[in-house]
Amino acid sequence: MSRVLLACGGTGGHLAPGIALAQRLTEDGHECLLIVSRKAVDARMTAHYPGLSFVPGRGRGFGPGLLGKLLFFPALLGAMWSSWRLLRRFRPDALVCFGGFLSLGPSLACRLGGVPVIVHEANRQPGKAVRLIARFAAAVHLPAGVRLRGLAADRQHDSGYPVRAEIRPQARDAARRALGLPPTGRLVLVTGGSQGAHALNRWVEDNLEEFAIRGVHVLCLTGPGGREDEVRAPDSLVKFVPFCDQMAMAYSAADLAVTRAGAGTLAELATCRTPAVLVPYPLAADDHQTANARQSAQVGASILLAEADLARLSATVFGRLNDSAELALMRDALALADAANRWEALAHETIALAGRRRLAAA
Repeated sequence: MSRVLLACGGTGGHLAPGIALAQRLTEDGHECLLIVSRKAVDARMTAHYPGLSFVPGRGRGFGPGLLGKLLFFPALLGAMWSSWRLLRRFRPDALVCFGGFLSLGPSLACRLGGVPVIVHEANRQPGKAVRLIARFAAAVHLPAGVRLRGLAADRQHDSGYPVRAEIRPQARDAARRALGLPPTGRLVLVTGGSQGAHALNRWVEDNLEEFAIRGVHVLCLTGPGGREDEVRAPDSLVKFVPFCDQMAMAYSAADLAVTRAGAGTLAELATCRTPAVLVPYPLAADDHQTANARQSAQVGASILLAEADLARLSATVFGRLNDSAELALMRDALALADAANRWEALAHETIALAGRRRLAAA
């Protein structure tokens, strides 16, 4: 069997698909080592996967500001040296990168060491790291219909988003019971992803009275260091928690979600059939969240609402909660989106490239 290195840390959107691919490869008997960041979000997520092996990586983003750009280059050299030492110890047969600053050092070290590199881009607007690594990668996996200019067509492949094995739809009653939420009544899940979203948290806090009047429950994931308490009314519970380790339960418990629009969130919403109002993070690199949300809204799986239009969020949420027919149509669209989320080719190509290199080195 092969050894596969995965560079996937920095954000939940990078780390989750790396974990999902590692779960699949490990099931098939391959040995995986995941390079993650030293951020708290990575530490929290990796703690739930004792069966996988993780190692902290080095690197930093390009910027912001002139000083940040200048510091990027020595940090990249350090990341390459650290990665080279890791290659000598682990001796991987292939590297899979999921974008972000943590991918550059390992990918360049593998390029110099003759280890095949595969890069996966989850977002519909490829990031800077992916665009750079794609120049020398053996294969580039992209969302359906997305292509990079200047690259040979046979190196670019349609690919879905690897979803972790435990993200599966659950029975609503069981999900609510597991999370300590009321079994009856409409429930809105509000989450900004692994980092949280202050604008969405404020929206919940500003509408506590409205939730109480309408008898709507809310589970608000506030992010690291965020609010952690409950606000109870006779017919409403608003629960604030910084983080949820049972996201399949959270999605399945909700009638509607209000979320950011990272590719991972969209894939998990589709898997659990959870309709959503998407509020893209306006400062996301290359505005990739808006591109993701626009495609999702076009197929009827979600509603797109810019953060600049947040004053319309309450009307949008309460209006959709009261329209069972539209919610059902959104769930149908989510089922189609989930069926189209095929990422098996990424696992197959990883195994094939790693196997060929292993045979060549024998």
